[in-house]
Amino acid sequence: MWLPSSQDNLGVIAQGSINDRVAPDVRAIQQSVNAAQRKLTINPPPVVAMPRRTAGPDIMIPTSWQGPSWQGSSQSTGPPWPGQGSSNGPIGYSSQHALYATERERWAKISYATPPAETILIEISAVHEGGGRKKRGVPIGNICEGKKGIDAQIDAPGLIELALDTIMPKLQIFGGGFLWRMNEFIVRDSAWVDLSNHRRSVAYFYDQCQQPSRKGSKTTTFKSKQFALMVIVPETQWIEYENWREDAEMNAALIGQRAARKVITPQVPSSVRSSVDLESELDTAPTNDGATTSDNVPSNILPTTAVTTSTKRSHQHTHSSSSFDIPSPPQKRDVAPAALCSPDRDRLKEVLRIGGGTNLDMKQVFGRQSERIHFYLVPSRPITDLLLDKYHSFSVDTAEWSMGELIVDTSPQGLIGVRGFKTAHTGWLTLMAPPKIGPGSVAHDKIVVKRPYHKVFATPTTTTGPYKIARYSLVDEISRLFKEANVLYWAKSLLKLTYDFIDRCVASSSEPPPFPIPRVRFVEGGLALAYFQGDRKPGGKTGSTRAVFLLEEFIDSDGEDFVKFIHNMDANPLIDYDEYGYDLAVFFSFTQHIQYAKTGKLAFISDYQGSTTLLTDPQILTHPSVSDGRIDIFGDGNIETTVSQFEKEHICNEYCKWPAFGLEAYTSGEEEDELEACADGEDGLADGEEECET
Repeated sequence: MWLPSSQDNLGVIAQGSINDRVAPDVRAIQQSVNAAQRKLTINPPPVVAMPRRTAGPDIMIPTSWQGPSWQGSSQSTGPPWPGQGSSNGPIGYSSQHALYATERERWAKISYATPPAETILIEISAVHEGGGRKKRGVPIGNICEGKKGIDAQIDAPGLIELALDTIMPKLQIFGGGFLWRMNEFIVRDSAWVDLSNHRRSVAYFYDQCQQPSRKGSKTTTFKSKQFALMVIVPETQWIEYENWREDAEMNAALIGQRAARKVITPQVPSSVRSSVDLESELDTAPTNDGATTSDNVPSNILPTTAVTTSTKRSHQHTHSSSSFDIPSPPQKRDVAPAALCSPDRDRLKEVLRIGGGTNLDMKQVFGRQSERIHFYLVPSRPITDLLLDKYHSFSVDTAEWSMGELIVDTSPQGLIGVRGFKTAHTGWLTLMAPPKIGPGSVAHDKIVVKRPYHKVFATPTTTTGPYKIARYSLVDEISRLFKEANVLYWAKSLLKLTYDFIDRCVASSSEPPPFPIPRVRFVEGGLALAYFQGDRKPGGKTGSTRAVFLLEEFIDSDGEDFVKFIHNMDANPLIDYDEYGYDLAVFFSFTQHIQYAKTGKLAFISDYQGSTTLLTDPQILTHPSVSDGRIDIFGDGNIETTVSQFEKEHICNEYCKWPAFGLEAYTSGEEEDELEACADGEDGLADGEEECET
């Protein structure tokens, strides 16, 4: 048997007898076998992908497949390798391939994940850096947006994307044509922590929602909370925006001034070459687009046939020809500065004595109380919305709200008044997300802070004499002020119904009303819940509700008296016809007539009080059939008999009797006519009749 060898050396087996045979060489046999196996091994050359230009999308070809064989291929019609010329298609892996694993994981989670059962609320606002050391950021306008139903497992990158997607459209509208650089923005939480420094795929707020299932227990349960995020505009970019805005305003004002100064001058013949022509050429230059403008004023505001003269130069022009006399623009007269007058010596002496001797009122300083609050604005809704289930009454769940700071002046100087059931103090409100109207719409907004109280006399049996003001328990205080807010909620709706009825009747009438229609409204207000900021009270838990306040916009009476026009125990004016505000009280009595008729004789507003433009502390009165025996319908001030006896006690006035309103007259109106006659100075009496008494 022959065995192949790589060196062509064969082991030969001699022919002959067995005794003459030589023993085989084992080493030679092994070398021959190994060489044969190496030659028979399947080891094809490397496979090289040869792309072909066919109809279909371009494919990214990994660069590791590129090699010299591509260059040697004369049949290839595909794009050349790098270095051989311009590429006709994409070659090699791009930077987007590095994101494939992340995107695949994200879409897999979205596709197979069930809707999140654990959600949180997020309030997103826009602020810019600045405001001093203590103030981390300054709100930008009213840019704020709340987001519900956010997955509690959302991580920091997801929160950053959500915040930027929410705020950027609003910020672009706010900035007009300014180009914001979003890549410089920073997203921070309420503790001013930069979210970009946190890892991906780690829930950011989830741990803060875990609370013990019960007191003393180690097991935790999820409780939804609200969190705040702020999109921070760097200070340098904000300064650029302010400079851009100032330049835009100055340019607009300059263009308007220059357009107003343009003077139309007579046409000059071409034969006359004067300094006016030379100056006109100097002041008028072509722009890049070929349009000719003067002093960089847009061409669309210049006259097409008029010659404009410059107002930049103060010297007068003369003409080379005496036959033409074109006047120069009039010179501006220099206004002499006003004479400096010294102050009156005696008056200055008195002011120096008063001003220099003034000391700081410590009681007023220490009487200012600061609270961190959540403010819930009482909305204004039409009566049709109140018929819906979720809008039957004022609710903190459906009200617009914001976090902020409340300062209350509890000193005697800050006390506005003490009425039957509430105290009123001066306060100042600043909100992170200011509303468009109402308390807190501007920073450090001056407001009225109201709280209920009860009287504590010297002895339990005493009901008269000196007393002390005591506050209710937190539960009772919240209940009482919630009813006050709910009454304001309904009063605003009923007053809107009244004016809608009046406007519709006046618009459809062929003749205008013979009397003016007063325009009043109720103050904007809301509830403010204050929270413990530390263990300032034994048993007080940080973050729990500490107090509640009713906040209302400040009524700037401008010298007017606070007037109560109608009482809740009567359906007619409380003041006499010769007193200030009587005409307005008559109008309020008319509004009660409208509300009584339009609600099907069920309810109307009472306790009209305030100024001639703003009203406060209203009361809703209802028919006894509404309460059905309950005593807590719209509070203790709801005197139901006033509604049930309205048709007997109400006196129709000139508003009620105007035919365009079409109101039913509940009384003859003789008593009202007598009062009007007394007010006009006419006795209107027959012989033997006595004069009417007020």
